[in-house]
Amino acid sequence: MKKYVLLFVLFIGVTALAQKELNAYKYIVIPTRFDFQKEANQYGVNLLLKYKLEQLGFETYLDTDVLPEILRTNTCLYVYPVLYTKSTMFKTTTSIELFNCYNKSLFKTQNGTSNSKNYKTSYNEAIRKSLKSFGDYKLEYSPKKKELIVKEDNQLITNDVVTKDNDLNILDNKLNKGSFNYKGEEFLFVKKGLMFFEIQNKKTSVIIGKMIASGFKKGIYHVEFNGKLGFGYYGENENMIMEFMSSDNFVEYVNLPRID
Repeated sequence: MKKYVLLFVLFIGVTALAQKELNAYKYIVIPTRFDFQKEANQYGVNLLLKYKLEQLGFETYLDTDVLPEILRTNTCLYVYPVLYTKSTMFKTTTSIELFNCYNKSLFKTQNGTSNSKNYKTSYNEAIRKSLKSFGDYKLEYSPKKKELIVKEDNQLITNDVVTKDNDLNILDNKLNKGSFNYKGEEFLFVKKGLMFFEIQNKKTSVIIGKMIASGFKKGIYHVEFNGKLGFGYYGENENMIMEFMSSDNFVEYVNLPRID
């Protein structure tokens, strides 16, 4: 019994600390389509998240909205949610995780479940249960103090803005430039979040993978490709190189040549 009480106390403490980190952010930008959705706001979950996160005190936007200029020029001022789902004939399970522009997880809810056989009902019910992990949390906005540096023209800017925005621009420019070849077909990296990209067949729009920048090492990306998990990075001529560990402990390399 003491063990469970201790675990509960630790969970409350970790949750409170994570929620305190959220107080450094005033804005949340929500994708209009998550990976499991075939269309924007399918089952109404995106607008549900927008509404429920607004109730916590955040100023929320969909990524298709016209964002305030301050958010367009500094992506580190807002956080974004990732929605995890698992659906079977008998149960739908969801959880939500909030990330900042450095791909750092700030808060993750517990699983919410629904036994409804109606997709819209089950997703909405499960998400509402997941969001109960916030408890009685209300945003008490308190922005972090940022280190100021001076540019050559004597303008003051924050160090985190310079570093991260440059990384984002470099990544966007590389991935949005042309397409990639894989087994004779063309694939595009389509941006779906701050550092999230879907790997789509250019002709059929079929999604065969996704990529997200590593929060630990610049130039390395976490990759899910054809059901395999691994790492990606740029090789010669800005080709995308992917590495996957096989079942017999050998590294499998996949090379996607860039098509300009």
